Amino acid sequence: MEILFNLLILGSLLLSIIAFVQWFSARTAFPEATLLALVGMTLGFSYATLSTLWPEIHQFDPLLTASLPAEIYLWIFLPPLLFQAALSVDVREMMPDAAPILLLAVVAVFIATGMVGVSVWLLSGVALSTGLLLGAVIATTDPSAVIAIFRSVGAPARLIRLVEGESLLNDAAAIAIVGVLVASLTGNAAAATWQAGAWALAADFGGGLLFGAAAGRIGAAVLAFFGNDGKAQTALTLSLPYPVYLIGESIGVSGVVAVVATGLVLSGLGRTRTSPANWAYLQLLWAQIASLAGATVFLLAALQVPKMLEGITLAWLPMLAVVIVATLLARLVALFGFLPLLSRLKLSAPISASYKLAITWGGLRGAVTLVLALGIAEQTALPEQIRHFVAILATGFVLFSLLVNGASLRGVIRCLKLNKLSHHDSALQQQAIRLSTTDVENAVKRTAHNLHIAPSITEEVIARYHRDMAIETAPLDLDQALPERDRMTIALVTLAIRERDLIPRYGSGVTSIHNLDAMMHNSGRTIDAVRSDGRIGYNREARKILATSLWLKPSIWLNRHLRIRWPLSWLLTNRFELLICRRAALEELRHYNTQRLTPLFGERMCALLDEILDVRITAVDQAIQQTEAQFGPHAYRLEQRMLRLFALRRSTESMEEMVQDRLISQQVFDDVQRGLHRAWRNALDRPHISHTAETPEKHSSSEPKQE
Repeated sequence: MEILFNLLILGSLLLSIIAFVQWFSARTAFPEATLLALVGMTLGFSYATLSTLWPEIHQFDPLLTASLPAEIYLWIFLPPLLFQAALSVDVREMMPDAAPILLLAVVAVFIATGMVGVSVWLLSGVALSTGLLLGAVIATTDPSAVIAIFRSVGAPARLIRLVEGESLLNDAAAIAIVGVLVASLTGNAAAATWQAGAWALAADFGGGLLFGAAAGRIGAAVLAFFGNDGKAQTALTLSLPYPVYLIGESIGVSGVVAVVATGLVLSGLGRTRTSPANWAYLQLLWAQIASLAGATVFLLAALQVPKMLEGITLAWLPMLAVVIVATLLARLVALFGFLPLLSRLKLSAPISASYKLAITWGGLRGAVTLVLALGIAEQTALPEQIRHFVAILATGFVLFSLLVNGASLRGVIRCLKLNKLSHHDSALQQQAIRLSTTDVENAVKRTAHNLHIAPSITEEVIARYHRDMAIETAPLDLDQALPERDRMTIALVTLAIRERDLIPRYGSGVTSIHNLDAMMHNSGRTIDAVRSDGRIGYNREARKILATSLWLKPSIWLNRHLRIRWPLSWLLTNRFELLICRRAALEELRHYNTQRLTPLFGERMCALLDEILDVRITAVDQAIQQTEAQFGPHAYRLEQRMLRLFALRRSTESMEEMVQDRLISQQVFDDVQRGLHRAWRNALDRPHISHTAETPEKHSSSEPKQE
């Protein structure tokens, strides 16, 4: 009972320390990972000193001296950390860079292991297997260090995706190599061959992907089953990471990769299986959980630094320098030697030299490497000399990575000018600031008038606001700043992204999950097409959502000849719902174009956007009219169902607003909600086709020709 009490007190102290470190990092822009390492080492050295003066402090051993196995730290903290990182990833944005991410996550680990191992072997006299073991331990970048720092320094989105993908997936490769080398050094000949290592890596990585993808699919299906119950959906996501990790490890696949795959699948499918509000809440909750998990494991690992550095002297510094140089050269070889091959093979878009240099310097090591080194130090089957060698050099390398690379990464990003906005983004930023300034000035003047503040004070505040925002006095002509083609591309991308964001609003039974996934997939392809082919690509991909299903003809045959109507009923009902939702989304896009994009891009550009939307709306209207002609009374029942659902949803939103404004009590709201929930469940039932007078084949779609 006393140990539990001490653990709870120390846990609270750790959280308090983390809170102050995060606050200090936010105020000073100093990397959080580096601060946590410094605080952890300070506490560790303080504990080592106090333990000689106050022997009773040993009652805190379960936390401060890592009497638990090192793997426990990974089991407890790594699953939620990786799950949140994967859950926050835009999978479609990452897919074009899948090849370079896999190269950095797998091939680069082997290169780093080999170069560090050979360098240490040649210059220190230790066995090659010992050098390779050290290389494998320090080959994995730490997601809790890498992702946080790169996001905080204002790095470009693609650069963040590359380092994020690498740090999420390279643990499996490093752990597999460490397992082979430990087996070699401990005399397990069956597991010590490179063939066994390659098979272990393939099984770990591939099996983890398959198991994680299956778990993610099941989780997405359960999310949809829960409907709009945010509490149940939140509880489900909280229940996933640990079982996926532990079951994956128990069946012989990588639990790390399985957790990442689960998070990626839920990231891709979750938006259409939850409401926008619930999805935003899930992201916020998991961001907080991951922040605490990453900081805690970092702090706990850093507490062990004094223990890991026992026996270090200045004589170790030359060998540490060798390890640092070999690791940096290994990353340069992977980035400048292998990545260009992917570009020549058309597997990846070219990656600039500035990006490669930033990735080289930003390959930070942290808690994961420390925990792996701690595991080697606890491996009693290994000779003491090997354990001591790996522990000191791995810990020293982590400290150099955090204190030198991490602290200087912001300056490196600035020197490489990667924190600078592109010409396009800079022009849009300036225009957005100017538009915002007008709103701010009007609001300040209204407030000053209402509070009877002197006009001179108002003008002084507005002038100070201008200086704070660094607004130039010269007027900006966006037409001159950006060519029309570039403005059209940016505007269409903005429009397509807005369309994608509107799609989840038609979930919770308004239309099927199949339709939501189809619309999300089409919107994602439209965004990619605009970036590559501009307006032509936008129109090409936008038309594809109106295409009829390949299963339509077999369904018509079943309906005509075997009187099996449900496949045709399902297909046509799905298509009608999709067309109605698409029509509603296009009307919202038209309003969005008028209200939000016109001030930003100008009236002429937004008139062109309105023409493009008009063509799309006309095509959808024609498809709806044809479907109504085919359905007859069934189409009217479908329209009634969708309008009824819209009415019930709007009623819920209106009641929620009344509760927030304190116009009605929570008890009144709950009573009304029970009735609305019953009405919603009744309205979810789809009407079935009892007879199809005409088949869709008799009404071929005649879409307007688009550019």
